Amino acid sequence: MTSLEERYNKALEFIKNPPADYPPIDMDNTQRLTFYAIFRQIKDGPCKGPQPSRLKVVERAKYDAWKALGKMSKEDAMKKYITEITKLAPGWEKPTPKL
Repeated sequence: MTSLEERYNKALEFIKNPPADYPPIDMDNTQRLTFYAIFRQIKDGPCKGPQPSRLKVVERAKYDAWKALGKMSKEDAMKKYITEITKLAPGWEKPTPKL
C-alpha cells in the first residue's frame, strides 16, 4: 500500500469513526455529496451509469456530483478526499494524545 493509500484509508476511518476527543464534524449536504462522489470515484472509477430521473432528487444529486468528477484518476481522487477532509477537520492526521 502506498503512502497516499494509507493517508486515504486513515481519512476514511476518521470520517467513519472520529476520535472521541475530536470536536463533532458538522457537514452540510454539499460536503456530504462531495465526499460521496470522491469515494465512488475511488471505488468504482468514473460515473458511467444512466442518469436518474429528476424526480429522484437524492439519487440525481449523487449522480451529478459523481459525474462532475469526470475521468479523475484514483490517485487524484484520493488526494482530493484528503484535501477536503483537511479543510473540514484541520489537524485530523495528528495523533490523539494519550490520557
